[in-house]
Amino acid sequence: MKKVKRNLRLLADRFDCFGDFDLHDSVCMRWCHVNIRCAIAKEQYDQLEIMEDFFDTVLETPRSQ
Repeated sequence: MKKVKRNLRLLADRFDCFGDFDLHDSVCMRWCHVNIRCAIAKEQYDQLEIMEDFFDTVLETPRSQ
């Protein structure tokens, strides 16, 4: 079986592209469209953003004593 060589420059900015699937992007179509890891990572990333927003709100809200 041949090992596929990937252009590292092409993939360099792909580590933070969760949820930005583009049908016309060859990298998305080739590596992400059915990749379960991408789906799991996107879900975890979305949950993390929700939690960060929640804690930012809680920490910024003044509390009366």
